[in-house]
Parts: sequence; C-alpha cells; structure tokens
Amino acid sequence: MNDQKREPRLIALEKGLGGAFFAILIGSIILQVATRLLPRVFGDSAVISLPWTEELSRFAFVWTLMLGASVGIYNQEHFALTLVRDAVPQAVQWWMELFVYVVELIFIGFLIKYGYLMAEMVWGQVSPALGLRYAYVYLSVPVGACLMGIHAIGNMVKRYTSQPTAGGI
Repeated sequence: MNDQKREPRLIALEKGLGGAFFAILIGSIILQVATRLLPRVFGDSAVISLPWTEELSRFAFVWTLMLGASVGIYNQEHFALTLVRDAVPQAVQWWMELFVYVVELIFIGFLIKYGYLMAEMVWGQVSPALGLRYAYVYLSVPVGACLMGIHAIGNMVKRYTSQPTAGGI
C-alpha cells in the first residue's frame, strides 16, 4: 500500500493549472528573448516581432501567482510572524490564531468581491496583441481568492476540530 498521503483533487487541479500557466510564462519569455537576439546573431534580415509574447507572459504570470497563493494557503506555507504568538500562553495562542484566520477570511472576501467587480468593469476591454478580454486575466483574482477561502476554511476546520487545546475552547 502507498504510504504517501494523496493530494486532494482540487489541489492537484490547481497545481496542474498553475504548472501549465508557468510553462506558458517561461515559454513565452524564452520566445521573446530569442526573437530579440536573432537580429544580433543573424543581422537585420532576421528581425521577428512577436508583441503577443509580452502580453501572454504577463497574463500567465497573474494566473500562476493566484493559483500558487491558493496552494500556499492549503499547505500553510505563507510567512508567519510568530514572535508575539510564541511569547503568550497556549490558551491565548489559540485565540490569536483564530483571530488571524478570521482576518484572513475577511481579506479573501475583499479579494473576491473587488476582484469580481474589476473583472466586470473591464469586460469590454480587449488586449491589443492577443485579442483576449482583460476580464479573463482579472478573473484570476476572485477565482484564486475563492480557492484560498476554501483552503483557509479547511485549515480552520482541521485546526479547531482535530487538536485538543490546552485552556482553549
């Protein structure tokens, strides 16, 4: 039997999509750099202009960032300042962590709401080189934030239902 813990399907999907966007990002940057270097190597007859590579890399970067942030929330890999938490009693730590989770969820709620409103606001705008609606790029914020919210709530449930607390609720 396999001893490794299986990843949830949602995380596997996020990592797969994030990896695909990252591959697109790297591929478009390499293509952009290569086409800029061609004239230096082969002379002016090798001038190739690919303006869409810059746009594509920027769009892929935003999606990679939001999906990666969501996976980071799931794995609890974001930075944490533990100086204050470690200085207080265990019972207070429990409440401080709960407060941080609540603030995190409030911030995620703002990302969802205002990310969606921004995507809605730019729905009619189309990128010049790729011809894609900017809304598809802006939608990375509410989509990524929804995924972050799912993972943050899952982390809260794991934290507050599976571990007994010393002096907490």
